[in-house]
Amino acid sequence: GALALAEAIRFYSRIGFQAMMAQEAHLVQRLMRGMQTMPWVHIVGSPDPASHHGIVAFTVEGVHPHDIAEILASRGVAIRAGHHCAQPLHAHLGLGATSRASLMFYNTDAEIDRFLDALSGVRKAMGYR
Repeated sequence: GALALAEAIRFYSRIGFQAMMAQEAHLVQRLMRGMQTMPWVHIVGSPDPASHHGIVAFTVEGVHPHDIAEILASRGVAIRAGHHCAQPLHAHLGLGATSRASLMFYNTDAEIDRFLDALSGVRKAMGYR
């Protein structure tokens, strides 16, 4: 365990914290910009990408978050669905559950594009036009 921890520290040190944060901010902005072109997708929380720090919770009109997760998974995109350890917040917002995309500095623009492409087909997969 100690050797793995030491290697992880070296890995993060080589990349640099500022570079990791910049990449994450770029990815979140790209993700949110794409999501905002889909009028049936609703981002939970601030519309400012800088407030999301790699995590974007969202809903899709007429589609349960667990269905969103399954449809995206069938297209090779992994997200989370549920309360995300924030059930009191969900209750306060009147949301039963949400879907969540989580990003990290090692994700790529191509992965964001794949997510957006898969997300754009969720309602169609559920029978909406």
